[in-house]
Formats: sequence, C-alpha cells, structure tokens
Amino acid sequence: MKTIRNVLIYFALTCVLLLILATVFQEKIILRNTQLPDNYQYQFKGNFEEIWFHPEVGVKLNALYFKTESSERKGLVVYFHGNADDLKRWGEYADDFTKNHYDILMIDYRQFGKSTGELSEKALHADARYVYDWAKNQFPEDKIVIYGRSLGTGIATRLASETNPKMLLLETPYFSLIDVGESYLPILPYNLLLRYKMRTDLCIQAVKCPIHLFHGTKDEVVPYQSSIKLANLLNKKPSEILTTIPEGKHKNLGEFQEYHRALERLLKY
Repeated sequence: MKTIRNVLIYFALTCVLLLILATVFQEKIILRNTQLPDNYQYQFKGNFEEIWFHPEVGVKLNALYFKTESSERKGLVVYFHGNADDLKRWGEYADDFTKNHYDILMIDYRQFGKSTGELSEKALHADARYVYDWAKNQFPEDKIVIYGRSLGTGIATRLASETNPKMLLLETPYFSLIDVGESYLPILPYNLLLRYKMRTDLCIQAVKCPIHLFHGTKDEVVPYQSSIKLANLLNKKPSEILTTIPEGKHKNLGEFQEYHRALERLLKY
C-alpha cells in the first residue's frame, strides 16, 4: 500500500512540475525566434526588396518581397513561415515560387528577425490580415495564394477562412497545437494550458478556396496523421488534397521531387 501511495505522490508531483514548466516556458517552446540587427543586409539571389509594415504604433514587421524573373507573372504568394529562425533562413525558399512565375512576400512575425512588438496569437492573426490587405493592393485576390509552413499553417488557414484567395497551401500542417501537444504527452490539459491554440480544425472548414496539403510520413514534429485528420474533416480522401512524401520529415520536404512536382502542378495556372 505504501509503495502504491509513493508512486501516486511521485506521479502527482511530476504532473505538477510538467504543468509549471509548460506554463512558464510554453512560448519559448512554441516560438523559437532568432533576431537580426536593423542594419543586417540580406543576401539572396534574384530580384528582391526589403519592406516594412507598421500594423500598430510601436510595432514593425520586416518583410521580403521577391519578384519572379519570368515575364509571365501569375500572381503573389503570401508566405507564413515556421516557428523558428527568421527571414535570413526562410528567404532561401523563395525560389520555389519565383521559378513557378509567382512573386512571393515573406514576413517575420513580431520578435523574429528585425520585427518588433508584443507577441500573442491574436497579434499573429491581426498582422497576417494587415499584410494580406496590403497584398490585395498589389494583386486581385484571385491571383493571391496563401502559403503556410508548420506554425504558419494555422495563421494561413485562419486568414484564408476570412478572405477569398486563389488557393491555400499548407506544408506540414497541424490539426491544432492542442492536438500536437497531446501527441507528445496526452496527460496535460492543453486546452486550458496553451496560450497559443492555433485551431486550424475550427477554421479550415470555412475556407472557400481550393486547399492542398504537403506532409511527410516520418514527420517528427507534427504527426503525418494531422493532415489525414484535416482531410477527413473536409470530407476528402487524402489523395484528393494531400501530397504524401514517403520518408519525408518535418524540415526536408523540399529535398523530394514529389514536393516540387506537386507545387509546380498547383501553381501552373
């Protein structure tokens, strides 16, 4: 009896410790931002310019606008990147879109790269809408593709549910951050605990434009089943809206021809 009681005590203490750690450090776990000095000079091939957005007083968002070198400009991709690093890294992916005849706009979230401002889930969504409204002054909505990667998939989906873009493309999307947490450690009350819930599942059904997902079967961060669940939620067969990358992981889908062939097909028109 004493042994059982001790085990229960240790279990309870472990749960309390996990709750404390998850509460105090969740933003550092979810958002692993890096910063850049204002005078940092980006070095990328191709034609690009640096842009600043000011959605609120005291807030500035750094962005990069890459222009396709093709005479056939099909439209604009508004790109929301993952939860780590900054545009110094993410700008390397611009060529995937400019070579398919699209301009691409990439932004750094608040406190990422050169961007400043207080971070919150509400702010992420509000900033996305602000940037999208700017994009609508450059291209009509039926020429705008919203692209989300990892963390950015929740932001992209919410934005697409409130607007009318040409297409929504999601790379390694999650059902929600609650769902991701439960896939790692199901004993914690994530619905109560998380300040960033990112309920893709609640937004995606309101998206009116075509949707396509990319996911690797060996994703070690966001389970491949997340995309399967999203497809099921939309009453779609996975083969209809999901490009599955066998052996693909969370960060390396761009190394697979399956990804590039699917992206080229989707951006063809």
